[in-house]
Amino acid sequence: MSETQNNQENNEDASRHDSGNTGSNTVTLEGRILKVVPNGLNKLWSFKGNLEIPLTHVAGATLDPGFNMSGRRALRDPGLATPGKKAGTFKFPDGDIEFWNITQPEQPLVIQLHDEKFNRLVLGVADPRQVADAINTALDQ
Repeated sequence: MSETQNNQENNEDASRHDSGNTGSNTVTLEGRILKVVPNGLNKLWSFKGNLEIPLTHVAGATLDPGFNMSGRRALRDPGLATPGKKAGTFKFPDGDIEFWNITQPEQPLVIQLHDEKFNRLVLGVADPRQVADAINTALDQ
C-alpha cells in the first residue's frame, strides 16, 4: 500500500513530518474531501476554523517557492497582512479570491480550485512537497 493510500484510508495528517513542526496549517485527505485546518492562532488571524473542499473541485496542487503576493494588490477581507505573515481572504482586482495562511519562511503550497468561493489556497504546511504529491495522487484515482 502506498503512503498516500495509507494516509487517505487512515485519515492521517498529510502535512506533518518528523521534525514535529506542523506548519501554519494541517491538511488531510478524508475520503474524497480535502480538509484544511489552520493551526493555533492562525485560526484567529485567518478568520477560518477549517475548510472542507470536495476533491472534484480541486484542479491540482504545487509547491511554488516563487508564488508570493509582492506586487499584487488585493483587498484583505478579512484577515491579517504583515511582513512575513499573510492569513485570511484576499480579493484581487481581476476577480480572483484567494485564501492565504502562510508565515515566512514556509514554502507555499498552492492549491488551484474551481467551483468554490476561493480560486486558490496558498498555505504553509510542514512538508509541502508531500502534501502536493498526496493531493495530486488522490486526484488521479
